[in-house]
Amino acid sequence: MNSTLVRELFSLIDALPIVDIHTHVDWRTGTAKNIGEVLSYHYYTELTNSADFQEVKLPYTDPKALTKAILPKLSLISNTVQYDWLMTISREFLSLDPADWQPENWEAIYDHSAAIMDRAEWCSELIDQCNLVRVFLTNQYDETFDGMDTSFYTPCLRTEPFVIYMDQPAERERMAAYLGREVRRPADVVAAIDKTFERFLDAGMGYAAMSIPVNWRTFAVSDEDAQRLLDKTVAGTAWDAQDCEAWGAYSMCLLADACRKYKKPFHLMIGVNRGVYAQGVPGGTDLFDAVNSMRGYDYLLNTYPDVRFPTAVLSDTTGGELTAAAWIRHNVYPSGHWWYSNHPTEIARDIRRRIDAVPACKLIGYFSDAYYLEFILPKFRMFKFELAVALAERMERSLIHPNMETFAFDDALVLAEDMLINNPLRIVGLDEDY
Repeated sequence: MNSTLVRELFSLIDALPIVDIHTHVDWRTGTAKNIGEVLSYHYYTELTNSADFQEVKLPYTDPKALTKAILPKLSLISNTVQYDWLMTISREFLSLDPADWQPENWEAIYDHSAAIMDRAEWCSELIDQCNLVRVFLTNQYDETFDGMDTSFYTPCLRTEPFVIYMDQPAERERMAAYLGREVRRPADVVAAIDKTFERFLDAGMGYAAMSIPVNWRTFAVSDEDAQRLLDKTVAGTAWDAQDCEAWGAYSMCLLADACRKYKKPFHLMIGVNRGVYAQGVPGGTDLFDAVNSMRGYDYLLNTYPDVRFPTAVLSDTTGGELTAAAWIRHNVYPSGHWWYSNHPTEIARDIRRRIDAVPACKLIGYFSDAYYLEFILPKFRMFKFELAVALAERMERSLIHPNMETFAFDDALVLAEDMLINNPLRIVGLDEDY
């Protein structure tokens, strides 16, 4: 590694404004009110639970008590990138050195954090300090957006209720209240989807998205078969696995139809196995399946060539498959580094293989998946550093490689800006001048 070149590239890349195309931030609050809320992020509860398992339930509803419980265990996870994120938050926003994080200081740290973060002006100060210019959200279909700053926040529709939860009576009742009539026919589901897209578009919608279980399959399902499935669940008969699979395939096509109609992307987040760790903390029970494959999406991707599919995956094996899919499929766009792929080793590998194999105009560099705005800066810095390393190495290789075109400093900066800003905004249809 040429540390001087990496440092120079990173300083310029780090100065770019941040466009974060996938978060779970609550736009009504944006930021945390204290360090206890930061520590409630499942990475810290799950990592400390993994390092020092205790059956006593953590005090999630009391941020101060949670700080007291978690802080003494942080030394056990000090080798992790999640700890590095926390220390960046500490230095950048709280002016606290890592050496201050001693178990006996837990209350002083909590009180200090609350004095800074629980102020009306904190959110705007943080946005300015981090140079955040656009944050994409995760929103439910019946969520309202009154008072949302649409010049900064972009609503994005989570589609699982239409796909995975339609056999649940409570979900159908909720959807019926939203639609204003019972949900008994495929046409009712289409009406609910149309109503949702129109409302979201009025608020500046980014895209539709779905977190999808492992080994998902898409295929043609007739309206008649979909009606039989609805009739069955409305009558109180539980769907079996085959029924769930058929409705999933059918409803994903309904959503792709809407994406086509309203000219919005469908962001696929592929390969999560829910609830596999019985002793896990909330948010820390899910893993991935290494034999998950994108082949199950062939029907969807082939049937909707005019719909853009930004795609994120969890496992390294699927990461290679995603690169190949984006290589040959015009409507697949590698998007960020999701969840278990969101650490430096996986990011470094994915950056290199994507740059080597996928047209640069299709690369969506990064998203934070953050629950509070405080997490965006440390996570983006992690990615930007790995990007700077990859670009520096590419520059140096181009000087000595026998059949590689020259890759200059300016080329590296252009590619970085495209991956981090221009491509994400263009692909979701929100071209803006920052």
